[in-house]
Amino acid sequence: MIDQLNLSKLRLAALTSSVCLYAIAAPAFAGEEVLYGEASEWVEPASLEAEAASEGPAALIMDWQHRLEDGVVTSYSDTATRIDNPQALMEHGTISLSWLPDKGDLTIHRVEIQRAGESIDVIGQGAEFDVIRREQGLEQRLLDGQLTATLAVPGLQVGDILRVTHSVTIDDQALGDEMQVLQYLWTEPWQVGFARTIVSWPEDEQIYWRAEDHAALGDPVSKDGEKRIEVTLPLAEMPEMPYDAPSRFKRAPVLRVGTYADWQELSRTMEPHFTKAAQVEPGSEIAAQARAIMAKTDDPLRRAALATQLVQDEVSYLLNGLDGGNYLPQDADLTWEKRYGDCKAKSVLLHALLSEMGIQSQTVLVKSRGGDAIPELLPVPGNFDHMIVRATIDGKDYWLDGTSAATRVSNMAAVPPFYYALPLTAEGNDLVEMTQRDQPSPTMVMSVVSDYSAGIDLPALFTLEMQFYGPQGAGFRKMADEADEDSLRQVAKSFASNNGGGAVSAVSLEYDEEEAVGTLIVTGIANSDFEWKQGRLVVDSDVAPNAAFNANRAKPEWRDIPVATNGPMRNRIIGELILPDDMTGFVYEGAEKLEANYANTRISGLSGLEGNRFSGEVEIIQNLGEIAPDQLPEVKRAVRRYASEESRLVAPEDVVWRWELDRKELDKRVAPIIAEYGKAIEFAEEDDYTPLTARAGFFHDIYRFEDALADVDVLVEKNTSADVLQWRAGILYSLGRADDAIADLQSAYDIEPENWTAMQLAELMAYEGRYDEALELLESLPISDDDSSGYAGTYATVMGLKGDTAAALAALAEETADKPQDADGLNADCWFRGLFNTGLEGALDVCTRAIERANNSAPMLDSRAMVYYRMGNYDAALADLDSALELSPGLSASHYLRGAVRLAMGDKGGRKDIDIALRISPELKARYDLHEVKVD
Repeated sequence: MIDQLNLSKLRLAALTSSVCLYAIAAPAFAGEEVLYGEASEWVEPASLEAEAASEGPAALIMDWQHRLEDGVVTSYSDTATRIDNPQALMEHGTISLSWLPDKGDLTIHRVEIQRAGESIDVIGQGAEFDVIRREQGLEQRLLDGQLTATLAVPGLQVGDILRVTHSVTIDDQALGDEMQVLQYLWTEPWQVGFARTIVSWPEDEQIYWRAEDHAALGDPVSKDGEKRIEVTLPLAEMPEMPYDAPSRFKRAPVLRVGTYADWQELSRTMEPHFTKAAQVEPGSEIAAQARAIMAKTDDPLRRAALATQLVQDEVSYLLNGLDGGNYLPQDADLTWEKRYGDCKAKSVLLHALLSEMGIQSQTVLVKSRGGDAIPELLPVPGNFDHMIVRATIDGKDYWLDGTSAATRVSNMAAVPPFYYALPLTAEGNDLVEMTQRDQPSPTMVMSVVSDYSAGIDLPALFTLEMQFYGPQGAGFRKMADEADEDSLRQVAKSFASNNGGGAVSAVSLEYDEEEAVGTLIVTGIANSDFEWKQGRLVVDSDVAPNAAFNANRAKPEWRDIPVATNGPMRNRIIGELILPDDMTGFVYEGAEKLEANYANTRISGLSGLEGNRFSGEVEIIQNLGEIAPDQLPEVKRAVRRYASEESRLVAPEDVVWRWELDRKELDKRVAPIIAEYGKAIEFAEEDDYTPLTARAGFFHDIYRFEDALADVDVLVEKNTSADVLQWRAGILYSLGRADDAIADLQSAYDIEPENWTAMQLAELMAYEGRYDEALELLESLPISDDDSSGYAGTYATVMGLKGDTAAALAALAEETADKPQDADGLNADCWFRGLFNTGLEGALDVCTRAIERANNSAPMLDSRAMVYYRMGNYDAALADLDSALELSPGLSASHYLRGAVRLAMGDKGGRKDIDIALRISPELKARYDLHEVKVD
């Protein structure tokens, strides 16, 4: 890419062009020496008032003056800065001034220190600038040719005023007698004592000027044989713009002055350099390369693609601004010989190859960012920052970029987001709009296959394949060549952390040189996408993207501003779900065909269910462009219509849950998943415990507690935390190892003294008969308002187990009186009464209020069912338990109590509920036996 303008340097010099143009080596120039002398007669010196200098902003003077005369631009800068503190002394203690020696000179007029009313002439005392060649962009292969003069200001102190005045001349070889100045116009809230910019020229020079409306420029003033434009700075603060406004509405104010009457003149002026540089001899290496391409194919499209690929792959990028500057191109022959060049060199070489093959082409100037503003700007070369080639084949324009990558026939018709191009032609050319069209091939294709063969409430085995085409995929070439196990593991770790759990078992990277396609393949295990909603397991179809169009033009001053749309982009997303073979009755609710068109976005897709496979495919095409303000209401309506289209895959009502399967059947189904977890653990980095954590969680979810414990033991040893210790405590308790569980909870509490951990610990202690320890722990806790309901419930349980139900009920009554609308506090009261079979006379009212106020009423329904059970109202208890399990099918306590109720009613089917409950939570038997909930 071409050098960008460095706006931070605009304080010191005119903003001159930075198109990546340069010349071949030449002898040293006189401009390589720093000159010292007086400022030109046309300079209007700024005065520094002593009183004003002692207060206000530290920047006292910022004065930029430019003179255009006889093909030479002289830029004068005068700065005065008060050194208020040591930080300012560090920042301004060394002066750095840059210039291009092949184009002109740097002249120092003054380096002066003002101290206590006296002036110290630093240069007059013998100080001199040192000259260095400054190549800060070398790592980006940028040689800009600048020299930098530096001076560590001797004797500068805090409290001094440092004033520096200098000029830089530019006599650009490429422009001939043409001239240009681009001066950034600072705006508030920038603070300065005095700031201005002046541009002047002799009256007999034909000069043009333009700036943004915000600058409110008047006509030049004529005086003493010259014309001049003067702007007082800073300008008023730029008006706020919506984030999605086209870039031309958000561009910074710049004063542009130049000698080009129109774009045609600019085109004519630049063309000879590029035409000459592209000329090659019949026997040259370039001609031989063209002949070799022509021998491969007769198709001009394929020839153009092969020529572009040759320039992209065989010529490395190097911006060489040495000896000739940014506007002169390197000859095509030299570029091929050296095998490096910038955008100009690459474009000239590509133009030469195409010309040799008889393909019509032109080098064109473009602006890589903010190109939509180009027609509004004054025609000067500095408006552009990049060069590409326009090839015309069968009447169709192809915009070919030698500095890009992976151009092939399949994607070469893509139009880059530059908006406008200026072809360089002998007769002169106007701007050409780079009309957008649908991208000819995808930018990215993502395919995901999720295998739910084991069950839809279990994790899925997945294979994700992402293919990146053209420039987006070019980076995969190096990655694929260098891919080692460590880098692939890093990809896996990042993928797992960004996708909400699961584990990655393998990652591969490939690059197809012929098709310019980079492919990433990831396999592993992902959490189930099926969710329990309204009594059914469903997965929302997310193959189609969410509609997003949030343009806001409510402010009156924004109502005439269009909305910019992103692009060009073309993505395809393919999804497939493999459903269990033994399950039938899945239903797809939604349109099989999707079509949407809004905001320069077009979406089309197909979805359907066939046998045990659900598949969907969608393509999204976005084009660069704008939405006119008067079109916004209709666009928003179109987006809402699209967003209202819902689709989902619904599982049958008689779905078999994992807890309904016996141990043998469940183990058979999950064997492939466990094997994949094993691969993921083996593949992971040594210190990456994500797959091990995922497998431990899976073992826990399928009730293989010993296996879960083995994995969590490793986590405790290698990657311990309060959370891991709490997790192991729960597993140990399920295995009947209460003392070990208490020890782990104590350790967790020691690491992170959270109230919730302490309450769990206190309850386990109480169930083991350690009432006094439990109460001592609870009494030590700092209870906030958010913790009060949990605390009251835990305290009541401890006191109830100790035998003091009156104290327990009193604590709960106090909590519910203090928070009569709190569902958690009401539920704690309801649950205690049912569990301890006490205070039943007022329990139902409390329970019902808890249900009515809950967001998720399943636990509250379970609590009320316990109260009904104690009252002997088995029908009511059963109804509440059915409702609770409809909301939360895996609620083990509700399964257990429902089993007890059914058995009490003489329904032996209750034994199945008991088996399910103990499969999920083996500890329930001992606990409910203690509370005399009979199941035998």
